Amino acid sequence: MLKRIIFFLSLIPSFCFAQKDLPGMSLDVVTDYKPLLADAVKVDVSPKLITADSNKVVPTYNLQTKLLNLPFIPADIHPIAMVKENLEITQNNYLKAGFGTQLSSFASLNLNTGISEKRDAGIFAFHQSGSGSLEYQKFSDNNIEAYYKKILKKTALNIQAEYTNAIRYFYGYNHEVLIDFSKTELKQNFQTVETAITFSNTKPTKALWDYNFSADYYYYCSRTGGNEWHLAPGILIGKTTDKIHIGSLYIGTDINQFNEDSVSSINSIIHIKPSYSIKQDKWNLHVGFDIAPVDSSVYFLPDVEAQYKLIGEYVVPFVGIIGGINKNNFKNLSTENPFVNDISPIAYSSLIDFHGGIKGSIGNHFSFLFRIGDQIIDHLALYNPDTNFVTRYNVSFAEDANVFNVHGELSYKESERLNLLFISDFNSYTLDFNTEAYGLPTQKLSLKAEYNIQKKILINASLYATNKTPYHHTIDSVNTTSYNKGFIDVNLGMIYNYKKNLAAYIQFNNIIANAYQRWFNYPTYGFGVMAGVILKF
Repeated sequence: MLKRIIFFLSLIPSFCFAQKDLPGMSLDVVTDYKPLLADAVKVDVSPKLITADSNKVVPTYNLQTKLLNLPFIPADIHPIAMVKENLEITQNNYLKAGFGTQLSSFASLNLNTGISEKRDAGIFAFHQSGSGSLEYQKFSDNNIEAYYKKILKKTALNIQAEYTNAIRYFYGYNHEVLIDFSKTELKQNFQTVETAITFSNTKPTKALWDYNFSADYYYYCSRTGGNEWHLAPGILIGKTTDKIHIGSLYIGTDINQFNEDSVSSINSIIHIKPSYSIKQDKWNLHVGFDIAPVDSSVYFLPDVEAQYKLIGEYVVPFVGIIGGINKNNFKNLSTENPFVNDISPIAYSSLIDFHGGIKGSIGNHFSFLFRIGDQIIDHLALYNPDTNFVTRYNVSFAEDANVFNVHGELSYKESERLNLLFISDFNSYTLDFNTEAYGLPTQKLSLKAEYNIQKKILINASLYATNKTPYHHTIDSVNTTSYNKGFIDVNLGMIYNYKKNLAAYIQFNNIIANAYQRWFNYPTYGFGVMAGVILKF
């Protein structure tokens, strides 16, 4: 193959040189040679549009479900360390002390164990005294109270004990006329020793029953010789079903004995109180009664109350009939009027209250209550000056008294900054022989206000007012009805929290200086002011 290639390559030069000597050929050049290229012939090959296919093809899919068997490996759970909360240090203890006009003094002490889930214990002590411009126009109030509450796993035990000592003087005589009274004759002293115990469950029992055992006792005595003791044990058993049905039964007794010199009287009451309550979204109903044997009598006292939420919690009308025992014992009568004689109380009597009204709220700040009641009271206590002892009062009783009462409340609360409360009562008495309700005013009004300025300055104000009060007494052997004028008592106070543990206060009493008489011949102290400090710890 290689030889052939070499042979052909050797022939190429011979062909090239042979062209120069072409025999018999001549060339005449007429003009310059101008080569021309012919126009290219263009072939029309324009594309034509293809007609679109209007047929729509809907694809179909057939996907088969395939479950993957994956093993479940739970994540490791590690305990989260909770931040230990430091209990807020509360100021459960305080000491308040002050002095003022009329040689007045005030002191109160409160000691408490503080926040605890197992127990609560404390002591409260109180003292207040003053002396007016009239001879023997002075008083002293002293009180000490101790309490202990033990919280067990499912139950709670609560024990209370209290001692009070109230000193008064019979200064209600004409001081312009020289009367030779000794301090021993005019001094009165009321002392009370009281204790109470309750034992109840704090968690439902296995049968979902609730129970509460209670017993209270007091011994009450006066310096002038009268004394009485009271004992009232009882047990309450109840059960709640479906959170709307509540049934209960209370069985207890109430024993009261009064003694004065050689006179002694005892009253005992047995209470049997079954009741049933039902609570619905729109209405509540409570039905019960009290079968109360009292000495030789047996009282059947109703306990019925119904209410309906007409517009949620904003408008709630209510109606009811409530019966009770009217206890005119020595302690109740002398607490109402400390200038009464030591008298033996009458037998207990009944009280029936028919009432109805409406309560609710306006917006988020206003709340109101309007109530009309008609009470039938067996033996209503009345107070009249004693003809033989001008400084003291006798107690008489109006049988089958009827008291028509109109009661109204209106309050305004704006957080902790401003609180207002208005309360009014109007009473119309219908008594035997068309007599007046001696010693009882027919109209009462009170207004309280509290204003908090950034928890630094606390301002409080109050107003109390009543209309005239009738009294029946004898003047120059003539039976006469006299009237104490109505009064208005305005008070104003302020507390300034200087530091967290230290505050100062000032209190103005009876600003309009009205030496009014709540009880006939017993003028009050008039204007007074007191100032002091408060220690919190």
